[in-house]
Amino acid sequence: MRSIRPELTTELFNYFGNPHDIKIAAVDAYKISSFRSLVEITAGLAFKNKDHLLFYRGQNSDYKNKAGASSFYPTIYRGDYVSQQEINRRFTILKEAGKKLCDLFERDRVEGFKEVCKRKAIQWSILQHYEVCPTPYLDFTHSLRVACSFAMLNNSNNEAYVFVFGLPYLTNRISINSEQDIINIRLLSICPPKALRPYFQEGYLAGTDAIITKYDIKSELDFNNRLIAKFEIPNDKSFWGEGFHQIPYDSLYPKNDPIEELCAQIKKETIN
Repeated sequence: MRSIRPELTTELFNYFGNPHDIKIAAVDAYKISSFRSLVEITAGLAFKNKDHLLFYRGQNSDYKNKAGASSFYPTIYRGDYVSQQEINRRFTILKEAGKKLCDLFERDRVEGFKEVCKRKAIQWSILQHYEVCPTPYLDFTHSLRVACSFAMLNNSNNEAYVFVFGLPYLTNRISINSEQDIINIRLLSICPPKALRPYFQEGYLAGTDAIITKYDIKSELDFNNRLIAKFEIPNDKSFWGEGFHQIPYDSLYPKNDPIEELCAQIKKETIN
């Protein structure tokens, strides 16, 4: 994917440095103490980066590569060294899981099953979002509150992390930008209505336009190429302040989700 050089607010420019000279991923996260402050500072980033649509990702930790830079690979490419044999194996599992998903959707007459079976991008999106197996996609959200809630979810650390990415503007439910080499998938538009999780999480997925099993430079697949800023927030209720609160687990992962049940069956059959 094509890398970007973001425009920063004065406050962030003074901290990170000139993004035309350095890579944001290589600098420690900017510490911010409250949700309101985070909303305000990301509003400034949205205003300055008009050529990009801002998406967020919340994590318990700031995972870094050997060079010490934050790294965000789609699950199917993760690992310090992933052999060609392992990449092929992962894609084989993914294709098998996609076929099982289609079979179960058709069997249960899940609304929209015909379109799901026609489009691998939709199959793989569902498999990724329900954590069935590695895919060429990475999860994002358009909601800053969702990202912060995920950063704190099951987190025993004193801090959590929120990352801001600049992606191309959406043109369709599945938006392909060949100039930026990015595919962006709006889960709320393509998932069957019975798939509750994507709707509660305001989920999106993104990956490289050309899904590949072979690559010359793996770093081209790393979404740190699209990173605009990264923030360290306190993993504490005080972060939310008055009027805001963390989204609870049962809201991010709603119970009685029939698609989750089908995906759990696929995961058991495919992985085992």
